[in-house]
Formats: sequence, structure tokens, C-alpha cells
Amino acid sequence: MSVEINGLPRGQIQGSGENRQVTSAKSAARNTAQPAKPANDDKVSLTSSATHLQELASQIAQLPVADPAIVAEIQRTVATGSFQIQPAVAADNLLTQEKELATLEVHT
Repeated sequence: MSVEINGLPRGQIQGSGENRQVTSAKSAARNTAQPAKPANDDKVSLTSSATHLQELASQIAQLPVADPAIVAEIQRTVATGSFQIQPAVAADNLLTQEKELATLEVHT
């Protein structure tokens, strides 16, 4: 990622240990009669990976939260009384979700 900062004369940019000249430049800028104009030449560059991530996030945001066909099938089976719960499968799914959540918590 590249950052380009414009607007300060080259001699006023100092290392982190010498803030006196930068502070005095800020004070001088505040004491001038004309208000400071915002810089219009700021630039931001995104890497191709960041651009790709933005595109993927946009595509994911447009996807439905649930598959309508599966929801309709479950609604039909519940309405007809033929929906069967498989406790072992449900328990395995819950354990898998808990493990995934625990992994996410460790990484954050």
C-alpha cells in the first residue's frame, strides 16, 4: 500500500523525535490571515487483493440469507407432519458450529 502526503514543504517534515519545527509550522499556519485550503490532490491506492475483496463482499451481500427451495421443502414437510428430526445429526451440527465459533474467538 502506498501513501502520498502532499502539502508540507520538504524542510518541515521531521523524524518522530523532533516535533518543534512541525509544531511551529502548524502555529504559523494558524496565525496567517487566510484560512487554510483543503488539499484536493490526496490519493489512495488499493491493492488488487483489496479490490477483489470489495467485489466479493458486494457479491456476498446480494446473496439470499437462506435457500428458498430448502425453506419451502421444510415448510411442506412440517405442514404435512412428515418432518423428522435426527438427534445425532442435529447434535453433530451443533458441536461443529461450537468448534467453529471457538476457533473464531481465539483468532480475534
